[in-house]
Amino acid sequence: MTLTVDSLRASVESLFLGKRGKGSNRIGAELELIPFDQDTHAPISIVGADTEGSLEVIRRVAERAGWREVSAGEDPPSFTVPGGSALSFEPGGQLELSTPPSSNPSALIRDLRCTAQLLSGAFANAGIELEAVGVDPYNDIADVPLQLHRPRYERMSRFFDSIGDSGAKMMRQTASLQLNIDAGDKPFERWSLLNALAPYVTAIFANSPMYRGEPTGHQSLRSHIWRTLDVTRTGIPINGRNYTDAYLDFALDAQAIMRPDAPYDSFAEWMRQGNPSIEDWQLHLSTLFPEVRPREYFELRSLDAVHPDNLAAPIVFISALVYDDATSHHAAEILSSVNNVTLADAGRYALHNEDIRTVASELVDLSLTGAEKLGNLYIGKPDLEKAALFFDRYTRRGLSPADDWS
Repeated sequence: MTLTVDSLRASVESLFLGKRGKGSNRIGAELELIPFDQDTHAPISIVGADTEGSLEVIRRVAERAGWREVSAGEDPPSFTVPGGSALSFEPGGQLELSTPPSSNPSALIRDLRCTAQLLSGAFANAGIELEAVGVDPYNDIADVPLQLHRPRYERMSRFFDSIGDSGAKMMRQTASLQLNIDAGDKPFERWSLLNALAPYVTAIFANSPMYRGEPTGHQSLRSHIWRTLDVTRTGIPINGRNYTDAYLDFALDAQAIMRPDAPYDSFAEWMRQGNPSIEDWQLHLSTLFPEVRPREYFELRSLDAVHPDNLAAPIVFISALVYDDATSHHAAEILSSVNNVTLADAGRYALHNEDIRTVASELVDLSLTGAEKLGNLYIGKPDLEKAALFFDRYTRRGLSPADDWS
């Protein structure tokens, strides 16, 4: 089948049309943690050579907790956790704990925190610290080799290496908290809101100011790394046009990393020169890294990794702003524009930028009010209180977790 722009437009539109209608208020999360030697801060390999690696520690936890090991071929395995969560590895040895979508954010917070704390305790007993930080603050990229070697990662690594070092750092040294949001019955409005929120989420939860033991000038170095790994596939792809067309143009203009038979041209150029399949297109879509990625739900990818004790803050913040209708409308009025300049400022300055701080403070107040409207059965009072404490400690004072490193 020969691909056409019209057929691709239909496939892109389907990315925005997930489970729709009232009651579709689920949220899922993917939390990444980076393991370091407690004494030296050296990176910990997945499979240890002279010292114990992450896999050996996780296998001990899995045996006690009843987790199921799932083979990944020649790469290290993943693990299925009772309740539907999964634990896997990222290319630099980062751990990723992924949850299924939950209709109860408080249950999500509890389960994610408990599993992360179980892992942290086991790793601590092995002399390893699991850190929730946006970028490895201690080591150079040369100290962190690629540890997953399936074709996807090998090809991505070669491509990113050809244009700079941000791609390698992204794959092997960054960690984030990704939140997965239902598309709802007005997906394009929700898409717009989440993209407008992206810079403020970056600023509020910025947590990666250090690299190789030195300040970098970025409160969220992770955000800077992601935005600069390849400008054709990152950022906020909204240009004032129909959202389907805007995202289609974004995808077509992105370089086709997975094209096997030629240098890295855009996917649009591949269509002109060759005959890519629909499977090639779908694989290409999975290599796009905007701040909010549509996948029949929306992946919000703008947060540095958040400490398990602070998970209530981002989950309450996003749930309330997205899922209470009146709160969403008010937030959209506050967020009058969407642009990559604000995103860059958010990563560099976080809440030290007065304009960003002012809007962030308004959004925090709005989110706490919206969370109360959603009711205790959706977001429990203890989590609402923990979120409020986080915002009092950081946001209302013009600070983010990045300031704890100074």
